Amino acid sequence: EMMAHHVFNRPDEGRMFYWMEECVKYCHEMFTETFGIDAKEITYVENPWCGGGNAGPAVEVIVGGLELATLVFMNLEEDEDGDVEIKGDKYREMPLQIIDTGYGLERFCWAAAGTPTIYEAIYPETVSWLKELAGFDGITEQWPELNLDNILGEMSRLNGIMNIEVGVDGDELRSTFIAKLSERGISITQQQFIAITDPLARIYAIPDHLHALCNMLGDGLVPSNAKAGYLARMLARRTLRMRDELGIEVSLAELALHHVDVNLGGKNMKQTQDGIATILNLEEEKYVEMLRKGEQVIKTMLSNVDKNANEIEDELLFSLNDSHGIAPEMAISLAHRSGWESMTLRTGFTAELAERHAKMAKDAAKEVNKSELVTGLENLPSTNSLYYDDVYQFEFDASVLFCGEIKGDDLPEGATHAIVLDRTCFYPEGGGQEADFGTLSTDSIHCRVLDTRKIGEHIVHLTDSSLSNGDVVHGCIDWNRRKQLMDHHTSVHIVGGAARKILGPHIYQAGANKSVDSARLDITHYNRLSRTDLDDIEKMANQVIVQVHKTEKSILNRKDADRKHGFDLYQGGAPKGDTIRVLRISDHDVQACGGTHHDELGQIGSIRIVRSTAVQDGVERLHIVAGQAALDFARDQDVLLRQTGDVFGVNINDVPRTAERFFGEWKEQRKRIEQLEAEIVRLRTSGGDDSSFSKDGVRIVIMESDGGLKNMSKMLKELTLDESKPTLAILGSKEGGGKLMVATTENSIASERYNSVEILQSIIPHISGGGGGRPTFAQGGGSKPEGLQDSFDAAKSLLDI
Repeated sequence: EMMAHHVFNRPDEGRMFYWMEECVKYCHEMFTETFGIDAKEITYVENPWCGGGNAGPAVEVIVGGLELATLVFMNLEEDEDGDVEIKGDKYREMPLQIIDTGYGLERFCWAAAGTPTIYEAIYPETVSWLKELAGFDGITEQWPELNLDNILGEMSRLNGIMNIEVGVDGDELRSTFIAKLSERGISITQQQFIAITDPLARIYAIPDHLHALCNMLGDGLVPSNAKAGYLARMLARRTLRMRDELGIEVSLAELALHHVDVNLGGKNMKQTQDGIATILNLEEEKYVEMLRKGEQVIKTMLSNVDKNANEIEDELLFSLNDSHGIAPEMAISLAHRSGWESMTLRTGFTAELAERHAKMAKDAAKEVNKSELVTGLENLPSTNSLYYDDVYQFEFDASVLFCGEIKGDDLPEGATHAIVLDRTCFYPEGGGQEADFGTLSTDSIHCRVLDTRKIGEHIVHLTDSSLSNGDVVHGCIDWNRRKQLMDHHTSVHIVGGAARKILGPHIYQAGANKSVDSARLDITHYNRLSRTDLDDIEKMANQVIVQVHKTEKSILNRKDADRKHGFDLYQGGAPKGDTIRVLRISDHDVQACGGTHHDELGQIGSIRIVRSTAVQDGVERLHIVAGQAALDFARDQDVLLRQTGDVFGVNINDVPRTAERFFGEWKEQRKRIEQLEAEIVRLRTSGGDDSSFSKDGVRIVIMESDGGLKNMSKMLKELTLDESKPTLAILGSKEGGGKLMVATTENSIASERYNSVEILQSIIPHISGGGGGRPTFAQGGGSKPEGLQDSFDAAKSLLDI
């Protein structure tokens, strides 16, 4: 926790509150007068700071060798042509000069407690409990001559030499550490050092991870594969990995709830402890599944790496992380489980990975080149947006301030010009809501507005013809479109509030879209939603329409809005500017939102939640229709139900029961067909035709399948599953340009003798194809199905049968 105070100076505007001298003075007075620290114990070290595109001078405040504060004077911004260079990047001075201090809360606690490490000071109960669970005392009891507190105290003082830069050798650092301890009169062998510090590092890291994880979940975050949810998932998985490495047999949920009880007991959390436990139990299940799948990935990726190798190639680790979601530490752990027991992670690799990702993001940002839709708007006055004054106004008169031709790829069909008016009722696309369409007319010209966009402070109408500057026009929006968009936008707010009340406080908007046909609302949730969940949310949403008559729309100063409503206000994204528009639906939902919403909820009519889909793990997408779209959906469903009844020849009330009966009969028939297909395979490979051969104790099957990949996979499984019958199976199909599959019975003489990938690559050229796989299974496709028999003949020749 970095306690801070900020100062925002603007010298060019005459606002200069205070700068370096005063800031250091205030810090010194607090340390000496408030905390009673001897001034002789304080050291000030100047060291430039940079990060996030900004930089500036900084002062590190060190007491007794411990850095307690950093005072940053941010007055530079990144610029390729800048005249100041810091750590390889160039900067220029910026108008805003910011003081951003960081006083380490936990470090002050450590300094006051005087414990060997910071962890005993801030997590005493958790550290003690983990030591007990891990049997740590049993390790240290092997060497009674070692004073652990003394060793840890000296190690804390020496930590400054452990400067783990990218590429630094870990063994060398460890040796340096042991040598420095020896100089201080502490004799410890490398074996003892590793035996003590390795488990201690995990014991200390677990509560640190739990502290962040519990706070994130307590604030309503849900683990997922994107953004902040990804960080929560990585924290959970690293905690689980370290727990397993310590041999602790306690669930992640139990570890977390213990941490909440002893370290966060007084914190007011959105999420309940039961909710945290439920989320973490699911995360642990997903972790176990990830391990199962990850082991297979590791075995495949390391198939050509010697079992005694000490390191995985960097590019392979990058690929495992970026393509398969297996973090470097987890890759090493999985490698150990899979037989590569000597594998270690190069010191500094994780930092290098972070630098690589940061550089990729930075380069990608530089490459973004947004082509301007239209130029020449800089000197025009801002457009007066009438839709905020009255969302139901659909006609207006205005003057043309600008008309110009448009350019770009992202243009509606038929659009040729951009028109800016002094005032307009047309809502520009934004906040997930589609734009208004309509017309702009004079006595002699009629323009269709095909899209509306906002560029800076100007609302731009994309039209199919031009007008002249100074023309007075009559604008008319497509009211049916606007009404439907308002139905959907207001409904998204209602459904979001209902989801939060039904599912829990962790529900947070992760995205939204409001079109004419439907609306989508993405919410954070740790589990898939059932139809019952959707029905409960839908029921509450429609109750809100009946019970809450009016919405409250207000314009608030950002600070006042933050103070009144908190940061949940910005679920739809944080708007720019000092003032924000707030939509409040009684005590049901409140959000900062610049869209168009109904004044009275009854004008929506009704809301239907059609279905939910998984955007990604941890994010559910609700598909919503409201107003006329809800009526159209209900009518379409009724038509579909009647048509289904006609197909079955039953009354619509009997459709579910009839469909269930038909489905049951179909499943029985499908099962019987699969049994017959399996019997055919057995008959064809039992020696009854030329599809099956036997060579040196291995059954070799080469045959054509009538089906596609799914059918071939079933046949392969049937042929190679029984370890008592070692088999090499080569199957082919003429479907889709030609397909080939090669597999061997795993853990048998067939898999020892034959490599599926090598066989496939030898025979697949005959169907003009390619493919790959692993030693026990390979598949590929081609574009020349007529060459399938040649592939089979090549296989027979290769196998000498």
